[in-house]
Amino acid sequence: MNKRRIDEIGIRYVESLKLYEEYAARIRNLIQDLVEVEGVEFYAIDGWAESPAELLHILSTLEEKDLAGVDLVTVRVLLRFPADVLRIESLIKSEFDVDASRSLPSNSRMLKDPGRFGYPAVVYVLSLSHSRSNLKEWEKYKDLNFRLELRTLLQEAWATIVPKVSQTVTKESEEEFTRELFLLGAMLEKADKGFLTLREEIRNEAVLVPPSEKRDTEKITAETVFTDEELYQLFRDDPSLLGKWNANAISAGFPEFTPDADYLRESFSHLCGILRASGIDTMSEVKKFLDDMDNDGKGQRQLKTLHESFSDNDNWRVDPFSAIFLLVLNFKWDILKDKDLAGLGIKRGSDRISGKD
Repeated sequence: MNKRRIDEIGIRYVESLKLYEEYAARIRNLIQDLVEVEGVEFYAIDGWAESPAELLHILSTLEEKDLAGVDLVTVRVLLRFPADVLRIESLIKSEFDVDASRSLPSNSRMLKDPGRFGYPAVVYVLSLSHSRSNLKEWEKYKDLNFRLELRTLLQEAWATIVPKVSQTVTKESEEEFTRELFLLGAMLEKADKGFLTLREEIRNEAVLVPPSEKRDTEKITAETVFTDEELYQLFRDDPSLLGKWNANAISAGFPEFTPDADYLRESFSHLCGILRASGIDTMSEVKKFLDDMDNDGKGQRQLKTLHESFSDNDNWRVDPFSAIFLLVLNFKWDILKDKDLAGLGIKRGSDRISGKD
């Protein structure tokens, strides 16, 4: 595609970027609500609009006729088991209009092909159903579609690691590299099915454990990475936490800010992301961090220092989840600085708080 055409599309996208980012946040929240109502346990749900820079890069590789295949909004759901993917598939087909020509459902010929390459995820290109787009609060998004990716954690590992490794492959080693990737993709798929089978076997054979035995078992059980629901339950069980960190932010000098429900939910999503990325990824670690920040006003003093360091910024939007986000960003910077902050959504979370987004 010629540069002039790319620039025209890029300018139009920048002018509408706010709408796409708003749509990404609302669709992400809607998907989470639907998944929670369905009772499907998930690891994480994220949603974003394509950055202008990335869109320009994509356009530079395409012909004009391929424009219809560019997705500007993406929602990704990370799940633990393949069976959960099937449950959400059934759900989204009843809630959205599906572009079958651009979707890759679990029963597609490509995913069932024993000779396929890698371990690809289920992907749908969706748009609002007629009944939803007719609602006043959704009407302005009726002509927008979005890409929904349903991945298990092992599929996410494949999608994240393989592109990085591929960058170092030489022409001489490409054939051997591809063969190894075929094997690894098959092993990941087998592992996913194996974990699911193991879970079902344990459920079927579960017996009551005497109290003394249970105590011994708990001593050797590793704590798992928290889910979004588990972390949200922490704040639900102790509503004073949110009030406390809101008051701490205001006391530190940040302007009072009253977010709407969608904004607050997205702030919570960004908090989940930065906690996991920084290694505060179990409920006991989260509680320990919050207790440490609360101890002797440590967190409040740090928020005050952060505000004073950027005293020329008048656009702060700090809600309670954002206040904790800033503390994690500051105290865990040694860990976070070497990570892909843009890819993990941490940069976007930071920009929202500082008012750049």
